[in-house]
Formats: sequence, structure tokens, C-alpha cells
Amino acid sequence: MDKARRRVKLGIAVAALPVIAIVASRIYPFPAPVVAQPPKQPPHCVTTVGNLPGQPAAQGCMFDTEILDQSPSIQVSRSGTLFIGRTAKGVLRSTDGGLNWQEITPPDHANGDSHAKGVHGTVHIDAVTDRVYYVTSNAAASCGSMKGGAVVSWSDDLGKTWSGSTTGCGTFDWGRMITGHHPKGLNQRAVYFFGVAPRLVGGIRPVFRSLDGGATWAKMKNPASVTTEAGAGVAALDGTLYFDYPEFIGFDPYRVVDKTYPFKPANLCKQMIAVSEDFGETWRQEAIPNSLACNIQTGHQKVAVDKAGTVYALWTDDRDNQIYLVTSRDKARSWSKPVKVMPPGATFNNGHANIIAGEAGHIVIASLNTSAKANPRRWIVSGYGVWHAYLAETFDGTSATPQFRSVNLDPPGDATQGEGQ
Repeated sequence: MDKARRRVKLGIAVAALPVIAIVASRIYPFPAPVVAQPPKQPPHCVTTVGNLPGQPAAQGCMFDTEILDQSPSIQVSRSGTLFIGRTAKGVLRSTDGGLNWQEITPPDHANGDSHAKGVHGTVHIDAVTDRVYYVTSNAAASCGSMKGGAVVSWSDDLGKTWSGSTTGCGTFDWGRMITGHHPKGLNQRAVYFFGVAPRLVGGIRPVFRSLDGGATWAKMKNPASVTTEAGAGVAALDGTLYFDYPEFIGFDPYRVVDKTYPFKPANLCKQMIAVSEDFGETWRQEAIPNSLACNIQTGHQKVAVDKAGTVYALWTDDRDNQIYLVTSRDKARSWSKPVKVMPPGATFNNGHANIIAGEAGHIVIASLNTSAKANPRRWIVSGYGVWHAYLAETFDGTSATPQFRSVNLDPPGDATQGEGQ
């Protein structure tokens, strides 16, 4: 396939866990060049390797959505309907397991706010209500000139009809949204938007919360972290919130004045987990010991929590570009010994790694890796070398030596990311 015509491709693990996907896309400079639409490729399925004791072999499949896009995200409803959040303009929906996709554009809001003008769109489906949320950052007209803002739309009928609101005025790139337990234990779910706001050095991640499903929003007093790049966040069944980020910003004079998040030299370049046990009101910052993660300045899902409350965290270590996994049973206050979780056949990771968790001990990791003998990546730039999409799954993620089954999803000769992409 001509790599200048790369389309969104989707890899799905056949597992009892909610679907996780590798979404690979051509990252174009702005504006994106006009390219011809290549013909749709058939699904490519591969049997996992390293099959687990007591578990049957599974298959990982790569699906072609036939849609050109960049920086997509993916979610699955309880009924199995798949949604991809496009960088702008809306979502893609599949009701047949990824074989075919429909473009859906939520309508403009009554106040004129529109997803078409936003960036870095992301989709989230609430695990309890199946409400589908789609949010785009940086271009809410109602926030005012040069004030960014996030346009939020939601659907309670899997994309047939939509409602919407605006939040995050004063925030810009890489907004993320999650849902969780309501502070008062009500049937209504709490909704959280994590934005990116500028500060003297780097960025800050303010938190906006809605207790009425997204209709109205309140800005929390304390931000989740003081870094620009960070993951999507996740909510535990008890309402505890987790948010991953690398502490890659150096000394900031403001952090001497504001003691909320004091600068700790020992945490520089550590993979960090921000934790809130009061529904986003306050946050504590927990460093993962012996991690070195300044080169992973990309927003991925590097923290997960299973139904038993065990927290899992990933990072790609700068010293060897290998993926490591740690677990915590005390809400990120202490961590297990790191375990290297590179899939068979992969030699280096380029910083792209994501994790989700389901039942106790059941996790799936999606990652982008190379099989090159020498690491082709240069600092945080990933446009060098050839990189393949992998899925890895285990049912004993809390073990000191978890066993994974994994699969390289890419068809022969068709890497997810090629040289120069």
C-alpha cells in the first residue's frame, strides 16, 4: 500500500474484555494534502502467539475503515457497537465488528459551536449507561476569541441523535473525557473533561466536572497535573480517578510560589500517576519508581484499573525503549517490581503503548513496535523506521511474571507506520 495514502486501520483483540484497538493514521502537516482514496483492503487476521495455559488461541484482526484521518480514538458499547472519534467533524460507527463504517457528524450547537473547527477529537462511551461522548478541543466559538474551549456532544441512542454543550474555556490541545461514579451515589454519572491550559513553563491540566451528564460544567479548583502531554484517564468502580503523565517539565518558578504541585527534582522524567479520591476536587501525584519517561510526550492510555481495583501503569523507558508494566493494590501509593512486556518479535517501542483492564487480572496492551536490530527512533520523533501494531493480552496481570498471548496485526509488507510517516 502507498504509505502516502495511509487510511485509518483498526486492530481488534478477540477477547472477553472490552475491545481495544490499534488505530494507525498518517499524521499530515497542516493543511493535509489532498490524496486519492485507495481501494478498501479486506480484513487481515492472525492467530496469537504465546497462547496461555487454559485459554484457547485467539485472533487479532486489522480492519480498514476506508477513511483518511489522524489521531483517532476508539470505544465499544455493551452491545458491541464500535465508535472511532475522528480528529474533527464527528465519529465513525460500525455495527458489524469493524467490517463496515458509517460517518456520523453531530450537529452544530444552537450557540454556533461546531466540531468541524476543532482538533484532536476523542470519543468515550460510559460503561454503565452506554452514552456516547464526542469532544473536540481548541475551537469553541462561545468561549471567545483566542480562548480555545471544548465542544462536547453526546448520544443516548448510539449515534442516531445528539445533544451538546461547551466546556473547558481557556484550554486548547488534547482534551480528554471520562465518566465515573457520581459523588452522591445517584443514578446519574459524573463526567470529567481534562484540558490543556498554558502556563509560564509548559502546560497545566485543569479539570472540569459535570454532574448532570454534560449539560452544565464546573471547573475544579485544583488541576490534575502540571504537564502538557498526558493520557485519557480512567475511573475505578468506587469513583477514584487516575490520570497518567510524564513529569518532563523542568524547574518552573510558579511551582515555588504555588505549593499545590511543588517541583520535586527527583521526579523529573518519571512516569507519574495523578490520583483523585474525591471526584476530581483534589489530586495527589505518585511517581513510578525507577522510570525514565521524558521521551514519551504523547497522549495515550497508560493507566488502567480492573474491577477488583488493581491499578496498572505502562511506560516506555528512555534508556532502552522497552515497555514496562507495574501494578498497585493501594491506589498508586506503592508499585510492584517492573515487568518488561514487549511482545515476541518486537525489539523497540516508539512510545505508543495503551492499556485497558476488565475483570481482575485481565488486561490488554496495544503498542507500536519495530523489529529492527537498532532502535530507529530519534528522541521523541517517531517518523523514522518501520513500526508495527501489536496487541497483547493476559489474564494474570497481577502476577510477578504475567504470561501474555500477542499478535502482530500488520499484513506482510504493510506496516502501520513506515519510514518518514
